[in-house]
Amino acid sequence: MGEAKRRADAFKRAKADLFAGIAGDERALVVANTALAFYERFILPKRYTGGCYLTTMFLHRVLKDEHSITTDPVVGYVNDGTDNIMISHSWIELDGRKTDVTLSLVDPNISMSGGLLILDTEIVPGRVRYGYYHQMTAAGEEANAALIAAGMGGLLRHKQQEHRIMLGMMADPKRMADHHSAAPSGLGYDEMRAALP
Repeated sequence: MGEAKRRADAFKRAKADLFAGIAGDERALVVANTALAFYERFILPKRYTGGCYLTTMFLHRVLKDEHSITTDPVVGYVNDGTDNIMISHSWIELDGRKTDVTLSLVDPNISMSGGLLILDTEIVPGRVRYGYYHQMTAAGEEANAALIAAGMGGLLRHKQQEHRIMLGMMADPKRMADHHSAAPSGLGYDEMRAALP
């Protein structure tokens, strides 16, 4: 059996396990179907990387506006387990269960891929298994201090400022919509929505 066939079969089995686990939970079924459709029809075909904030805004908004399902848009941190460095990242949560459709497809020059996570179920494994955090840990703070000491403070301060801006934005639906309206061509809300059935 070829590698592509093995991956496709594993993907089908993981989806079947996910849907078996959420059978009867209508809200979870809608979130899972919406996130998977968005991943398969937008993220993968466009090879879209680096878009966790816009993707979070989109999924949160489409689920609320079209399905009356309120998710929590989270701006937190991820860690790949190879060190203590924590990277700003965003995902949605439904009753505390994480859905992240962006970390499985990353620029390999910047980071390692994580899993496609739907309601805490890993559908596609990544090269590493990321830890998700709502707040920076003490070990993360120490890693930041080491980066600053190594002369990488400019980039770190930029990312910290971006994180603070996104935290405020995710708490304000109007600011989220305005931000999405100002997105580059091909990444606006309507363009993302057009990818869904």
